[in-house]
Amino acid sequence: MTSLQSPIPETAPRGRRAKTRPALIQAGVKLLAARPVDSLSIDEIVEAAKVAKGSFFYHFADKQSFAREISADVRIEVEATIAEVNRGVTDSAVRVARGIGQFVLFALKEPEKATIILTADGRSADPRYALNAGLRSDLENGLASGRFDCPDVDAAMLNLIGVTNLLIGKILFDRLSLPQARALYRSVLTFAFRGLGLDLAEAEPLLSGVARQILPD
Repeated sequence: MTSLQSPIPETAPRGRRAKTRPALIQAGVKLLAARPVDSLSIDEIVEAAKVAKGSFFYHFADKQSFAREISADVRIEVEATIAEVNRGVTDSAVRVARGIGQFVLFALKEPEKATIILTADGRSADPRYALNAGLRSDLENGLASGRFDCPDVDAAMLNLIGVTNLLIGKILFDRLSLPQARALYRSVLTFAFRGLGLDLAEAEPLLSGVARQILPD
C-alpha cells in the first residue's frame, strides 16, 4: 500500500476524521452532477472538499466506490421519502405511482442529486439491485392480489425504472416547471400502467389524483 493510500493515523482527532466524509460527499455531489466520475481526478475531489488526499483513501477505495456510495446515499434519501408517503397505503398501483412521483418531485427540488441518480451508478437500473427492492415488493404484491397483470416482474421493473429515469432526465435537461412535470408524469405513467394491466378509465383518474397529492401547486 502506498503512502497515498494510507489511512489517517489513529492519532488524528476522531472529530476531524468524522468531518472529512461529509465534506467529500458534499463536494462529490456537486462534481458528479456536472461531470462523470471517470473525468474527475482524486486531486480535484479533495481540493473541492478541502481535505487531505489521504483522507479520501481512509473513506473510499477509489473513485468508482466514491461515486457508488454517493449514488446510494441519494437513493436512500429518496427511498426514505417514498416509505413515508406510502405509509399505510395498501393499493399496489397507488404505491408505485406515489413512489415514482417522489422521484419527479426530487428532480424538481434537488436537480444536482437527481442527476447523480442517472449517471453515477449503473446498478440502479438492475432489477435485482437492493435499493429497487421496494418497487419489486409492490409489483409482486400487485400481481399476487390481481391488481397488476403482467407476465414478468423483472420486465415490469425495467420498464418502470426506465420510465422513471426518462422522467428525471426530461425534467433536468429541459428544466421543466412543476405544472409541466406533473402533466408529463400523468401522460407517461398512463402508458406504463396500461402495461401493468390497468385500463385507461382506471389509470387516468388514479394518476391524476396521485399527481395532485404528490406534485401540488
